[in-house]
Amino acid sequence: MAQATLAVVAEAETPCGADIVHSASGVSARYKGLKLTSHFQPIFSLSHCRAIGHEGLLRAADADLNPVAPGRVIAGTSGYEDLRYLDQLCRYLHVNNHSAHDTHGGWLFLNIHPEVFRRGPDSDLSDFLPELCEHPDIDARRIVIEVMEQAVSEHAGFARTVEYLREMGCMIALDDFGAGHSNFDRIWSLQPEIVKLDRSFAIKSVDDPSARRLLPQIVSLIHEAGSLVLLEGVETEAQALAAFDSDIDFVQGFYFAMPAAAPVDTREVSPVINALWDRFNTTRGNGAQRYRELIGPYIHAMGGCAVLLEEGMPMAEACQAFLQLERADCCFLLDEQGRQVGRNVRPSHSAGPEESQYRALSINRHARWSRRPYFRRAVDNLGKVQVTRPYLSISSGVLCVTVSVAYRDWDDELRVLCGDLHWPQVV
Repeated sequence: MAQATLAVVAEAETPCGADIVHSASGVSARYKGLKLTSHFQPIFSLSHCRAIGHEGLLRAADADLNPVAPGRVIAGTSGYEDLRYLDQLCRYLHVNNHSAHDTHGGWLFLNIHPEVFRRGPDSDLSDFLPELCEHPDIDARRIVIEVMEQAVSEHAGFARTVEYLREMGCMIALDDFGAGHSNFDRIWSLQPEIVKLDRSFAIKSVDDPSARRLLPQIVSLIHEAGSLVLLEGVETEAQALAAFDSDIDFVQGFYFAMPAAAPVDTREVSPVINALWDRFNTTRGNGAQRYRELIGPYIHAMGGCAVLLEEGMPMAEACQAFLQLERADCCFLLDEQGRQVGRNVRPSHSAGPEESQYRALSINRHARWSRRPYFRRAVDNLGKVQVTRPYLSISSGVLCVTVSVAYRDWDDELRVLCGDLHWPQVV
């Protein structure tokens, strides 16, 4: 059994072993004068409205029952073998305490210290994760092993660890993605089942409008890479709603549930998430209304401008209805290949880009825009006005939205009329 293996490891490899204590309240360990126990924080699926698993977390207390931070416990190890033993001991506690409760399914997220993960299993693979290999009630397919993003390396031991975990049937979660110097190469090379976004994403998604707009794109890219996305550290309703907006799969944080000694029943619907769904649907409806009120006049004007161009009116005159709107920046015309026809037409009240750092990029006489979504979608939907997501304009250096419409002129040649408008940071 795992307990026996731990005892042997402690005697042979570490200066300070652990006494395993079984009691009515669960399994604990005496380690270097500390009492080590497990807590479990639920991980929720926003779509399923319930917990789908738990992360095992170390809890430690000294002889006077004062809590000791897990980081201090780990920092107190003396050498690699002691670290490896403590790392294994924590997982042993989590596995036994979790299996003592009937959670009715769900995943158990377990951490492996980055140094242990990098060095990889020894020749005796069963000794690397004995708490999983030797426990009679553990299905490795329900185990998610977390590895910190910074631990991903080309080291042979790291590759052996990944291969070993895959062969066991475990899933892998890339932890703390976005903390420090993140690299999407680590996602593509590791191919984790789950990517855990660092709590900084939850904070920035509320405090920084740019981060709020970018988060859905980051999530979409991770999804396209073949991974599910979990947002850690969600502590407020605003952060939770940002997770809804961004199509995040799983959430974890104090807003949903505090860590506790007993895991929750994964069959039970979360009233917190149900309430969030109601709130999300309301705010999404309000947001859609605000969006329609803002963009509607520009869509209507662009359709009218295209009709005037079809009738042969000069560009500058045909686009006046659009250019007179408050946020209008410019109109421009593209041919069937996406090449710009003529210059940008700007509002008469516009100061133009003369003083802008982007002045050199505002000269578009030979520009080709066929790669842009506003061109492709307009061509695919002849006569119907299209609207882009907000993006940074290469011609002005400001956040903008482009509305566009494809039509056929007097010579039956395809043209795409486009209009840029300045987009507010918050909508």
